[in-house]
Amino acid sequence: MKTVLITGSSRGIGAKTAEIFASHKYNIVLNYAQNKNDALSLASKLKAKYHVAVLCLKADVVCEEEVKELILEIKKTFGQLDCLVNNAGIAIDNPYQEKETIEFQKVVNVNLLGTFLVTKYAASIMKAGSIINVSSNAALNDGYPEAMDYNAAKAGVIALTHDFAKVLAPKIRVNAVAPGWVETAMNQDLAPHFKKAMQEKCLLGKMAQPEEIAQVIYFLASNEASFINDTVIRVDGGLK
Repeated sequence: MKTVLITGSSRGIGAKTAEIFASHKYNIVLNYAQNKNDALSLASKLKAKYHVAVLCLKADVVCEEEVKELILEIKKTFGQLDCLVNNAGIAIDNPYQEKETIEFQKVVNVNLLGTFLVTKYAASIMKAGSIINVSSNAALNDGYPEAMDYNAAKAGVIALTHDFAKVLAPKIRVNAVAPGWVETAMNQDLAPHFKKAMQEKCLLGKMAQPEEIAQVIYFLASNEASFINDTVIRVDGGLK
């Protein structure tokens, strides 16, 4: 049985990704930084519904020592790792004049440094398999300036995807998904007029559901995507 680690998997895209992998009989490693109750609840659900092993581990992806411990615990429990989904991310949107250095650094650290650290150490226990990074449409199209720190970090995730694809080939494939606007807790406080404007910019006229992103993530890890590598797939409904 294969094992997948999904960072930031207590809710949203990460939680749906965990459920889809569990439905395909993967052992699941749920990672969370703060939402312990959500992670434990999801773990119980996956065990009961899909009869898979679920390991629930707290780790801040920005803390190198915690990442090392996370990977060590996975190795102790499952022996190796077959798939990594770098999903952990945050956004702090505000006008650039109001952005404080500490906030800017936090956004870049979680989204970009976290992806680097988890990939660096996870790859050491992967003999083969797949890594999928969650970037953003904002890294490819015009992002909005209130999220310039997030946009820059997600563009960096794409650069990391290309670089890790080179250094981990041919045994490990590395790809990224670039979602548009998704109905998650991160976006629950969007102003109604802004949300309406974003939906109108999307050719499908709506925001995505988390499972619509998660399905593409699983596809990239599957045998059906065995010759897809060093690629970024937009999953944004045609957002312009």
